[in-house]
Amino acid sequence: MDILPKILIVDDNVNNIYAIEKLLADLHIEMIRARSGYEAIELTARHEFALILMDVQMPGIDGFETVEMIRKEEQNELLPIIYITAIYNENYYRTKGLKSGAVDFIAKPIIADMFIGKVNIFVNLYKQRKKLELEISQRAEIERELHKAKNIAEEAARAKQQFLSTMSHEIRTPLNAIINTANLLREEEPRPDQLDNIEILQFSAGNLMNLINDILDFSKIDSGKIEFETVDFDLRKLLNGVRQSFEYEAVKKGLELVVQISEAVPPVIRGDSVRLSQILINLVGNAIKFTNKGKITMEVLVISDLPERPEFLFKVIDTGIGIPEDKQQFIFESFTQASSSTTRNYGGTGLGLAITKKLISLQGGTLELNSKPGEGSTFFFKLKFIKSEKNRLEEEMLMKTSFGSLTGLRVLVVEDNLVNQKIVSKFLTKWDATVNIAENGRVAVEKVAHEEYDVVLMDLHMPEMNGYDATKAIRSMEGDYFKNLPVIALTASAFLEDRDKIYTVGMSGYIIKPFNPRELYWKIEPFLK
Repeated sequence: MDILPKILIVDDNVNNIYAIEKLLADLHIEMIRARSGYEAIELTARHEFALILMDVQMPGIDGFETVEMIRKEEQNELLPIIYITAIYNENYYRTKGLKSGAVDFIAKPIIADMFIGKVNIFVNLYKQRKKLELEISQRAEIERELHKAKNIAEEAARAKQQFLSTMSHEIRTPLNAIINTANLLREEEPRPDQLDNIEILQFSAGNLMNLINDILDFSKIDSGKIEFETVDFDLRKLLNGVRQSFEYEAVKKGLELVVQISEAVPPVIRGDSVRLSQILINLVGNAIKFTNKGKITMEVLVISDLPERPEFLFKVIDTGIGIPEDKQQFIFESFTQASSSTTRNYGGTGLGLAITKKLISLQGGTLELNSKPGEGSTFFFKLKFIKSEKNRLEEEMLMKTSFGSLTGLRVLVVEDNLVNQKIVSKFLTKWDATVNIAENGRVAVEKVAHEEYDVVLMDLHMPEMNGYDATKAIRSMEGDYFKNLPVIALTASAFLEDRDKIYTVGMSGYIIKPFNPRELYWKIEPFLK
């Protein structure tokens, strides 16, 4: 930026002005004249000057009075002023000039080199100040733009989160009805032809659920909202559970499902078993999808048996269609599949491998691939886990399959969706529980205030009053009953923020819709008196 400083020369004698202008002619400056103190005051109100060269003796008001009046304006408080005078009693006037706020006092006749040097110092100081001001201004503008962009990004993220949360609720709510209606029909001893139809319904609903979960998981990973837990789990049981979940599909296609686990694998390890299951389910599901004959093998080896954190090598090997070498680098990208016909022939969103790769990467591993068209594929990755102090795990309550009677258990189901009201009520009634319905949070608060319940199943998204506000209202009532009444959220939201909020408002836990009947039973059974 080319800065042209302005210098105001104040002198009633035009010849003196000419002389000063001649001395300063080689400096890159703009010189402005003032023939009186009044003119100087008027010019300083309209222009920004780098320096004023002020004569002392002038008709009307002298230089000292002029400077005093100039200094009254806030923008001129620090304006450099040099007095130039030929009057006698130099020390008296020099002292008076400096007291009035001048930066220097030069007596005539002027010594040229010294004068030019002094002026040049203030010119350069002015240029540096203006550059600094410009830099500060530009930085401030950049910060404003960054702040604006940050606000826009945060607002977009909030809108996206709200949209996905709403869609999660709106899609999972009817899906809950479909899946659990199929569960109920299956328990009513259907005819073989009816069982086939139920299995088709369950399979299709399961596929839809997987697609929804893929999209939500991708969104959570993409926004950095995903978290990992550390729990004790049995790796052998986990792999066998994955195998059992795909056994029906494998048998239908005539495929063999094999699990090979090294004897060196500890009986119990610590880590995120849910995410490991998700990774293996994605890889095994892909293997079955793209394999028409042969077998799928899940293999686990211990490759670094460190005392604290053993490292495992996981492999999923198939004898399927394989992946061309030129496509292998792209299949881990979001919304990408090996060919344009893959979705048409095999289905899927193209998100499964992208999510799997990111879940592994976030835990410190890398997903890799060996594949040849027509011969099959091997997906493999390494992950470290913590060796548990336990040698065995007690059977999880949720793994139990029998349902005892819940006679005497009084349950308030707070749900605005009529179909879901019926679904939850049918399961509870089947288990001999006493069921009451509230169609929204406001009705739930009224019912809790006038009737006694053992547990409340609370939907979160409802008209008039949502589940969060209803729970806060219940907790605010006086009495231990309202403080301790178990309130379990029945939510279709898959987002951690919503789950955190559940506990913040005082709920006792949550069940994700579509719910597993066993999970529903074992969440409410402890409250049977």
